[in-house]
Amino acid sequence: MVGRLKNMVKNMLNPAKTKKLRLWQGRFETAKTAYAQQRQDMATYEGYYDGIREVQPNPNTNKDPKKKATNVRNIVYELIESQVDNSIPMPKVRPIHPEDKELAKNIEQALCNEIAKTKYQKLNDLQERTTPIQGGDFFHVEWDANAGMHCTLGDVSVSELHPKQVIPQPCVTELEKMDYVFLIFTQTKSFIKRKYGVDVQDAAEEQPEVRKSDDTAFNSEIVSQIVAYYRNEKGGIGMFSWVEDYILVDMDDYQARKMERCKKCGTLKEGDVCPVCGGRKFEEVQEDSEELVADIPLTNGDFISHISGTEEIPMEDESGNQLLDEFGQPITETRTIAEKIPYYKPNVFPLVLRKNISKNKQLLGGSDVAVVIDQQDTIKKLGTKINEKLINGQSFATLPRGLDIRKDGNEMNVVRIEQKDANLIGVYNLQGDISKDRVALEDNYDWARSALGITDAYQGKYDSSATSGTAKQYSITQAAGRLESKRIMKNSAYAALYKMIFQFLLAYADEPIPISYKKEDGTYDFSHFNRYDFLKKDDAGEWYWNDEFIFETDTTSTILTNREAMWNAADVKYQAGAFGPIGDLESLVLYWKFMEKANYPNAGEILTNLQERLQRQQEMQAQQMNMHAGGGTDEVSVV
Repeated sequence: MVGRLKNMVKNMLNPAKTKKLRLWQGRFETAKTAYAQQRQDMATYEGYYDGIREVQPNPNTNKDPKKKATNVRNIVYELIESQVDNSIPMPKVRPIHPEDKELAKNIEQALCNEIAKTKYQKLNDLQERTTPIQGGDFFHVEWDANAGMHCTLGDVSVSELHPKQVIPQPCVTELEKMDYVFLIFTQTKSFIKRKYGVDVQDAAEEQPEVRKSDDTAFNSEIVSQIVAYYRNEKGGIGMFSWVEDYILVDMDDYQARKMERCKKCGTLKEGDVCPVCGGRKFEEVQEDSEELVADIPLTNGDFISHISGTEEIPMEDESGNQLLDEFGQPITETRTIAEKIPYYKPNVFPLVLRKNISKNKQLLGGSDVAVVIDQQDTIKKLGTKINEKLINGQSFATLPRGLDIRKDGNEMNVVRIEQKDANLIGVYNLQGDISKDRVALEDNYDWARSALGITDAYQGKYDSSATSGTAKQYSITQAAGRLESKRIMKNSAYAALYKMIFQFLLAYADEPIPISYKKEDGTYDFSHFNRYDFLKKDDAGEWYWNDEFIFETDTTSTILTNREAMWNAADVKYQAGAFGPIGDLESLVLYWKFMEKANYPNAGEILTNLQERLQRQQEMQAQQMNMHAGGGTDEVSVV
C-alpha cells in the first residue's frame, strides 16, 4: 500500500507523465473491448483442442445444452496433430546488387547459425499447434543486451506470443499499417524490479486470462505488464509500458541508440565522475551517429578509418588570447576530424505474424477449429448417444413358474426341468441399435477431414483408394496441395523473421559474431558476421547501411533437414545409375561422398576405404599400362 501511495504522489508531481499514462490506458481498454469477441473465440478454439465436454448452443433456439458429452472423440486434436511439420524453413538471401554476393552468403550463414539454436525447434513446435487452432501466431523480436557469447555483447531474442497476448488497433487488420499495437505479458514482480528498476510489490495481476483460458489460480507475486508499440511522428517505433499505474518505459524512439552523457558538458559516461568537468549527474541521450575512436577492420581486409580529415585550429595562450607569428599571422595547429557513422534503426514493429490461411479483412488467418466445430459437436453428441445405448441396455431371462435356479457365480449351473418347460427358458437383450449412429459419426469425421484436405494417406493410415505405391503417392500429393497455402504462410513468416533478425543485428551487434558453416566437401569453415561490412558511402560521400537484400526460404530445406529421406533418395539415384555404373569404384566414391555430406553414420570411414581401394586400382592400372607400353618397344619379330 505504501508503494502505491508513493507512486500516486510521483504521478501527481509529473502531470505530463500521468496524462500520457491515462491516454495509453484508455486506448488499451478501447482496443481490448473491440477485440473481446476474437479473444473469446480463441478460448473456445483452445478448449476444443483440449477436448472440452461442452457443445455449442443450438443455433435455432440459442439454448445451451442441458448435459455434457460423456464420450469425446477429439477430432480437432487429431486433425491438428496430423498437420504438424517440425521442419524449420531455412533462410535464403538473394543480393540485389552483383557486388553483394558474398555479403548475402554471410547473412545466410549467420541466420543458419541463429536457427541452429534449440529454442527455435521449441518455438516452431508451439506455433505448429497454435497457428491452425487460432488462425495465427506471433514472433516477438527483441535485442537482449545481457545475452551473447564471451566475445560479444548482446544477442537477438525471439519468443512466441499467443494471439490473445496481442491486442491490435481497432479496425486495422494489417500490422504494418497500425499506429499502435498492445502486448500483454505475465511477469513476476521481481522480474519487473530487475529489468526496469520499478518496485511493483503493491500491484496485482489484471489480465490472468493470458496465462491460460481456464487458469484461475491466484499468485500474489504475478503482475500483468502492458507494452504499447507505436509509430512516432518521424516514423520510428516508440514504446510505452506500465503495470497498473506504475510507468516502466517511456521512449518515443525505443529502437534508437541511447547513451549516458554528462548533464553539464555532454561527455560520454565512463565512470561515476565525468572525466572532463567532474560532474556526477548523467542523462540518457538519443544518438543518431557514433564517433569512431579507432579504425574498424572489415572481413575483406579493408578498414573504415576513424579519421575523416583534418582542420586548422587557431592556437591560444593560457589567457585565451590568439597566438600570432612574427609576421602577425595567426598560429594554427592541425587536428584530425573523427569519422562519424550513422546508427542503423529497424523502424519496424518487432512482431512477425504467422497466419494459418489468409482471410480477408482479418488480422489473423482462418482457424481450422472454426471450420470443423459443427462436426466436432455432432460427434460429441453421437458418441454420448452410443455410450448411453450401450451402457443403459439390459438383458433378462424367462423361466417357467416355480422354477428356481441356483446363482452361485459358477460358469455352468445344472437346472433340472421337465421337457415341456424347455421352451419357456430364454435370455433377451434389450440393446439399442447403434449402427446408424456409428455411420453418422464416421460421416461427420470424414466431412471434417475433407474440409481441411486431410486424407488417410496423408495421416499414414490404410487408404483403400490407393491401389499402388504410385496411387498412394498421388493421393498424398493431392492432400499436400490442399495444404500448400499453409506452407506458403509459414515460409513467408520465417522469411520476414529472418529479415527482422538481420535488421536487429545491423542495429545492435557492435562486435563481430563468430559463425561456422559446412562447406561442399563436408568440412567446416569459420567466419564472422561483421555489421560494418554493410556500411557504404554513396556518390555524395554520405554513409549509409546496405540492407538491400531479398529474404526468402529455401524450398529444398525440408528434405535437407530430413536425412533419412535424403539417404533413401540417394539409394534410388544410385540404383538408377545417376552416380555411374553400379558396382564401379568411382561410382561408389561419388555415392559415399554424397552420403557423408548427408551425415550418414560411418560414411566417412567407408569413403576413405573406397578412396584407398580406388587409388590402388588406379596405380595397378597405370603399372600395367606402363608394362604393356614397355613390352611393345622391346618386341623382336620372329619368323
